Amino acid sequence: MNKCSITLYRQTGVALVTAILIVALASILAASLLKKLNLDISRTQNIIQNEQAYLYALGSEIIAIAALTQDAKDSKYDSLDEYWVFKAPPNPVEGGQISGYLQDLQGKFNLNNLSKAINSKFQQQDLKLLQRLLVELKLNKDMANAIVDWLDADLESSIPGGAESDYYVGLEKPYRAANTLLTSPSELRQIKGFEKDKIYNTLRPYIVTLPVATAINVNTASKEVLKSLDAKLKDEDIDKIMERRKIDAQGKSEPFEDIGDFEKFMKQNSSNKNFKASNMLVKTNYFLLTSIAEIARGRVTLYSIIYRNDDGNSLRVISRSQGAW
Repeated sequence: MNKCSITLYRQTGVALVTAILIVALASILAASLLKKLNLDISRTQNIIQNEQAYLYALGSEIIAIAALTQDAKDSKYDSLDEYWVFKAPPNPVEGGQISGYLQDLQGKFNLNNLSKAINSKFQQQDLKLLQRLLVELKLNKDMANAIVDWLDADLESSIPGGAESDYYVGLEKPYRAANTLLTSPSELRQIKGFEKDKIYNTLRPYIVTLPVATAINVNTASKEVLKSLDAKLKDEDIDKIMERRKIDAQGKSEPFEDIGDFEKFMKQNSSNKNFKASNMLVKTNYFLLTSIAEIARGRVTLYSIIYRNDDGNSLRVISRSQGAW
């Protein structure tokens, strides 16, 4: 092989290697673009499915409002045997399913009742109620004072157990007391004494945060909340209430139709013959709708607080949240 042929052979080899390298790089680039395209398609599908699920969840508010409107026409009280209480099975929709259920928020204790700004008349009464509830749950009753300090506008700590900004700014991750109403029960975890999961989770089922002071619905309140209504009540007194409210095999019970009926029952059947049904009611204004919508891989849990006026002829959603409320 002469020198010219060797040179040509080498050039051909370099060209072949270069061509192979270019093809390899093009293949890698194409594979990368294809992977990115698939990710973009999946991401777009997820966004669309989640948006569809959210819209279905919003639609459930219309059904809930219609149910509560009809309920107001059917009865002058709210109790646990009414049809709006029961959880319906998931309903199929195009591409998935949706389910939801309503809860009476006035069967729980409203932490914002501890604010004198919105509840000057019953603030001290409600403070004692919360203290009794904490004791009933085997928690320190003095922690209630820390909530009072968190809500009030002054800088003076309520003792014992209270805490103002001077306490919170001294923490490892400092912050200040809100000095305003709570907007979510989860905010309680920022308040002195309630930081631990065990304490917060113990109290969580019995509390709510509503924008105005609210009374307790004795038809829907739990045993623990009912026991906290009066210092003189005993376990057997609460058992009598629960027995009267007990839902039978036909789904019916004997709720209290007005607050006078409840007060009379307590005077006749409880340990406190002078029982006063102060700041209690049998008709609810605030409800929580939990909507769960699933469309393919999209899943949305929407919490909607619905307000219904005393006459039951005006209902509206006053807040929405996802993940927690």
